[in-house]
Amino acid sequence: MIRRSWLIGFIAIIVIISSCVKKNEPEYSTLIEIPFNQVKVHDNFWSPRIRSIQDTTIYDLVKVAEKQGKIENLRILAGRKKGEKIKLFVAPDSDLWKIMEAASYSLAWNPDPELEGLLDDLIELYAGAQAEDGYINQIFMLPDEDHLHRPGWNRPGFRLGYGSDERFKGSFEKWPSGLGQLYSAGHLMVAAAAHYRVTGKRNLLDIAIKKADCIYREFPPGKHFDYADHPGLGLGLIKLYEVTSDERYLELAEHIIYNGNHARPVDLGNQENPKSIDEQRKAWGHAVCINYLYSGATDLCRYLDKPETRIALDSLWHSIVDRRIYIHGGVGGPGPHEQLADDWILPPAATYSESCANIATGEWNHRMNLLYGDAKYADIMEMEAYNGALSGISLSGTEYFYTNPLYADLNNRDGYRSGVRTRYLFCCPSKLPGFVAGINRWIYARDNSGIYVNLFIGSTVKTEVGGKNVTIVQETDYPWKEKVTFTVQPDSPHRFEMSIRIPGWARTNGCFPSDIYRFDDNKKIDWTLSVNGEIIEVKSLEKGYVQISRKWKPGDRVELSLPMPVRQVCSHPNIEATRDKVALMRGPVLYCLEAPDNNFNVLDAALAPDPEIEHEYIKDLLGGVPIVKGMAINSGNEPVQFTAIPYYAWQNRGIHEMTVWMYQDINQLKDNKTKNAINQQNPNETIMELTR
Repeated sequence: MIRRSWLIGFIAIIVIISSCVKKNEPEYSTLIEIPFNQVKVHDNFWSPRIRSIQDTTIYDLVKVAEKQGKIENLRILAGRKKGEKIKLFVAPDSDLWKIMEAASYSLAWNPDPELEGLLDDLIELYAGAQAEDGYINQIFMLPDEDHLHRPGWNRPGFRLGYGSDERFKGSFEKWPSGLGQLYSAGHLMVAAAAHYRVTGKRNLLDIAIKKADCIYREFPPGKHFDYADHPGLGLGLIKLYEVTSDERYLELAEHIIYNGNHARPVDLGNQENPKSIDEQRKAWGHAVCINYLYSGATDLCRYLDKPETRIALDSLWHSIVDRRIYIHGGVGGPGPHEQLADDWILPPAATYSESCANIATGEWNHRMNLLYGDAKYADIMEMEAYNGALSGISLSGTEYFYTNPLYADLNNRDGYRSGVRTRYLFCCPSKLPGFVAGINRWIYARDNSGIYVNLFIGSTVKTEVGGKNVTIVQETDYPWKEKVTFTVQPDSPHRFEMSIRIPGWARTNGCFPSDIYRFDDNKKIDWTLSVNGEIIEVKSLEKGYVQISRKWKPGDRVELSLPMPVRQVCSHPNIEATRDKVALMRGPVLYCLEAPDNNFNVLDAALAPDPEIEHEYIKDLLGGVPIVKGMAINSGNEPVQFTAIPYYAWQNRGIHEMTVWMYQDINQLKDNKTKNAINQQNPNETIMELTR
């Protein structure tokens, strides 16, 4: 009886161990990522949004995918339906896999058998559609004769490949023929790793492993290849390595990231972007692709060191953050073909600032934060979280921005590229749910000495520090209120460090870790920190963090107070489009003026000399937001009261004028009327909406 009991217990332990994700901690990373399934969000700001993703957004996007035929294609390829023709799209599987990734994050937040069943049904279709050699991509699995006479997919000089005869084909010269195969595969692997972490199931993971092995055979490390595609595969392979411990996937990620051509014609950067990542110094290229490339390269630095790559990444980061990022965290434009323009060219309306690019910028900075343990990268993460990335999805959770302008008149407002949220399914709508539902990935990190807090989001994290289990409960109404409280619950009294980021907007004179945008008041924010009610005198910060080292006992409480006055922000004088203008921020949140809240033309107004700015929380407005009120001067030189709302919430009440930037002086407005053309909506001359 005793032996049988012991045997049952031993088997149970083996099952638990075998079902757990193996640890592959990066040797050269300052911080270690805490897996999302160890962080539970319970936050007044984020929890309702995650609930909306789980209950509404995912199901709605699946309906759109069904209507488009993207799921029907799988039924045909899996043999569930006969005699039908495949419908053609650009990278349709990536849309579905990103939706599945988002669903997995939401399941860690709240188990949902119905949603898990939906995932299992989709996974079963993919398992049936996958080729014996592991290849899976519905557009490149057409019968060879089935794609020859498809109308509408050939344009002069611009042919998208499809059909099995174009698998893994397509060079930079022939771009975009054969495009999207590695891009889609990367999203499969990211989704599979997330799904496995939260469910313990291997059904999607096995599909991803088979596809990775297929790619490994096609592009074996050490062998030259001439295939141009999106660098997203590198991220997926690293995630696959993290949950399988298979060194081949890390090796393949290195091979793809360093030897692939991830650029896109037309190249705007004098052949900088097609170089190997080690040789790049200035950020050029497609705004989404480069952030995926930089993210993958940063991960490789964390696992394999790569000192030359660190030098390149540091230079590329400064190239963007010092001179080429918008005030809401947007990246890209107004260069054509969805690429970055040159230094200081940052017009508010003609910005590209694609939602995918903004999210990818946050993801890259998350990795840079892990690599260096520096709060300046988390400052960028926070800017994306509450502004440039969050703005991409409507409050209803069913409509999306493609681009995120900072100025919008009523001209040419007719689609998702022009400041109008619409219901559709392409790269951004499928990416945004995972950003929201997976926001817990950005909150915490750790090292051997303790835990780091990067974002202030109500949550519970459970992790291990120094061989002992520690739970921390964070409670806050951030970003609306200044108080953040942490309750520390080690299993037993335990000495470790708790490092809390002091946001850039509170510790410096700017909202970015550069001088591209600065506050005009030079005021010091008098933030305070206490432990168990006793104020801590902080003499210095360590890379932007307050570090508290003590023997923590269960129930110890840390309280951070971050006063949030409304502040005026000025751009660097080299940015002609916003010179002599001012924007408004409160804490990490950027504000804008939208027509429904104001009885004057918001595009033709200047801030009053004494604006008398104040804020007020309005429970029934836009899901509950603090508004900012003050005095302005209209185009008739008359004083008017303005109301500003959080930027992320604009265009939820129909199509109206909106601006983030106001003139500081009404005379500047009059003198610069002729220059306003630079702020008119300027579609990005993109040849065609392609994979992101």
